[in-house]
Amino acid sequence: MRIDRRTRRWLRLNSVVMGIGFLAVLALAAWLSTRYTVAVEWSTTGSGELSDSSVELLEGLDEPLEVVAFVRPDDFLAGHIERLVERYQRHHPELRFRAINPDARPQLVRQFGVEGQGEMVVEYQGRQEQVAAPSEQRLSAAIGRLAHAHGRPVVYPSGHGERDLAGDANHDLGSFGGYLDERGHDLAPLEAGDDVPDDASLLVVAGPRSDWAPPLRDAVTDWVDAGGNLLWLVDEDDRERLDFLADALGIAILPGVIIEPQAEALLGVDDPRLLLLADYPRHPALDRLDGMALFVGARALELDDTAHERWQVGQLLRSEERHWIELQDPDNPSFDAAAGERRGPLNVALTLSRTGPDDAEQRVAVVGDADFLSNAYVGNGDNLQLGMQLVDWLTDGSGAGAMPGRAAPDQTLELTRTQTIAIGIGLLLVLPGLWLVGAGWAWWRRVRG
Repeated sequence: MRIDRRTRRWLRLNSVVMGIGFLAVLALAAWLSTRYTVAVEWSTTGSGELSDSSVELLEGLDEPLEVVAFVRPDDFLAGHIERLVERYQRHHPELRFRAINPDARPQLVRQFGVEGQGEMVVEYQGRQEQVAAPSEQRLSAAIGRLAHAHGRPVVYPSGHGERDLAGDANHDLGSFGGYLDERGHDLAPLEAGDDVPDDASLLVVAGPRSDWAPPLRDAVTDWVDAGGNLLWLVDEDDRERLDFLADALGIAILPGVIIEPQAEALLGVDDPRLLLLADYPRHPALDRLDGMALFVGARALELDDTAHERWQVGQLLRSEERHWIELQDPDNPSFDAAAGERRGPLNVALTLSRTGPDDAEQRVAVVGDADFLSNAYVGNGDNLQLGMQLVDWLTDGSGAGAMPGRAAPDQTLELTRTQTIAIGIGLLLVLPGLWLVGAGWAWWRRVRG
């Protein structure tokens, strides 16, 4: 093509027109974005709806709910909050929503203690919760705290090295305790010499490191005898240290640790003390569980001859046939029947229930591991969900407490041993080998050429 002066002028003009047109399209798109809203749903369900746990939470509300948002009308958060609340109103028509301009109503900002743009105040049954940022997880958590605020404390013994429900150490239960607090449970430590409060909803026993004084032993035993609910997270020394509690419940903690012979294949970690359970029996405390729970150094439980006479017993968690109790060296396990080691299935957790002295149902859950709810492991698999549902079942029998904001299912990658080996060989051997072959071929051609 011959390019002369006239052609160059047309090319320049074409470039200018194209540039002006492109800028005009951008300006039009910017103007349209201020007039119209387009929402694209990228959630795990692709439905643009609330999660099942939030819907279940709303369906359990029996009184009107009010949400007040402090946001300027021209702020981009205003539309986001309105759309978020509309999703809640579809499932709870009695939800009343108000948007308040904080610049026009400063007295209300001070009254509610609002500190930031987009902050919301949720009111239910005369109680209020503040939501710092508008999201389903935060809003549902606030509603859950209001709906479950029974005012009955969850009590846990303290002062003997127990795992602290407010502690930050890896072995403590502070993260789990934080979720309980969000759900409206008041956490109260039980000091030596104190009795368990009559209005307590639950007593949590988790791994004392020293022997309890007689007054505390009596207080815990009296609580169980009087029909109080109990969650016992068994620790390594409980078999000797809390034998009186086991006798009161009619259970026995078997010596040794439950071994997972496929730990490396299932978890990629060569630690046979890591026990993975995913096959749950039918139990009201397990209704919503569909993933795996991870336990560390779990102890097996057994019922004594009187347990069935005193309690209605439920199997909560049970190991597989491949597992066994290691009595000798958990780090290098080898099944030895002659040493008294026992193969699975083994009871990892049991529930006990009966009619208490006041004709109310008493509920007890004994789990052969306290580490699964510790700060170090509570985020693994369904550990947190299992713990929360246990507390729900023990305190009010729901067994299906909403867990707003659970992780998306595609955040967990589960590979078989064959898939793991194939990926490892492909990444570590095949791909580097192909690159080396390609580089060698290129070098050889260059030398030849």
